[in-house]
Amino acid sequence: MEIGFPEYSQSFLEGQDVLYKQFNDIDFYVEDEYQENFYYIILKKLFPDINFSKIFPLGGKYNVIKNAKNTIGDKKKVYIVDKDFDDLLNKKENLENLFYLKQYSVENYLLEANPIIEIVMEERPKFQRSEIDQKFILGDFLTECKNLFLEIIPCYIVIQKYELGIPNVDLSQDRYCILNLNAEIKKTELESYKETIRLALEDKHEKVSFMRELDYYKEYFKNGDFLNHIPGKYIIKFLGIRISQLFNFPSINFNSLAYRLSKLCTLTSLLFLKSAITGFLS
Repeated sequence: MEIGFPEYSQSFLEGQDVLYKQFNDIDFYVEDEYQENFYYIILKKLFPDINFSKIFPLGGKYNVIKNAKNTIGDKKKVYIVDKDFDDLLNKKENLENLFYLKQYSVENYLLEANPIIEIVMEERPKFQRSEIDQKFILGDFLTECKNLFLEIIPCYIVIQKYELGIPNVDLSQDRYCILNLNAEIKKTELESYKETIRLALEDKHEKVSFMRELDYYKEYFKNGDFLNHIPGKYIIKFLGIRISQLFNFPSINFNSLAYRLSKLCTLTSLLFLKSAITGFLS
C-alpha cells in the first residue's frame, strides 16, 4: 500500500481486460498505473467513435511491449508507450500493434495556450484574458524550459546509455533547479551530480569521456527540438508553479493540473497517433 492506494499484482494488471470484453470494442494498453482517468479522457477525445469503458495500464513500458509481442495479429489490442529517450538510445521496438509518442511522454502534448488561460481564470476569475496573455506567454515559457533543462537532460541520457544505475528522470526537477519567477540551475548541486556520473562512467567505461558525451548531446539538442526530450512531468510541474506565482494562487498539484489540461486541450498534436492507430485497426 502507498498513500492509501492498493498495489495490484502484475497478473491482475495483465488479466483485467478479460473483465471488460463486453464493454470494449478495442482494448487500449498504456504504461502508467493510477493515471487511468487521465489517459481515458485523452483516448476518448482521439477516438470518440470507438466504444470502450476502460483503458489498461500495465505498470511500465517493459510490460506493455511484452504484451504487445504476445498478441501480434490481434486487431482488438492497441499498445501505446512514451518515447522517453528510446529514439536516442536505439531502443524503439517495431511492432504493428505498438505505437510510440513522438514526444517524451503524453504530458508533453498538454501544452496549449488556451487551456492554461482557462485554468488561470478558474483560479482567478477577476483576471481578464488579455491580462493573462500579457503576463504569461507560452512560447517564452517553453524557451525558458529548454534553456533550464538543457543542463540536466544530457546527464540523464548518459546515465541510461551506459547503464550507470544512478537516479535520473525519476528525480524531482527541483532537485537541481530553483523554480521561481527567475528560474535557475542549482550550480553546486548539479556539479556534484555530474561528478558522480563522471566517476561512475570512468569506472565502467574508462575510455568514454563524460564531458565529450555531454557536449555531444548539448550540441545535438541545439540543432533539434529539445522540447521533445524533456519529460512532460517536468514541464507541467514547472508550469503549475509558474502560473501560481504569476497570478497569486496556491500551487496546483501535478496530477490535478495534468487532468484539467487533458479535459481542456484540443490534442490536435496527437492526431498523428490517431491516424496511425486507425490505420492499424482498418
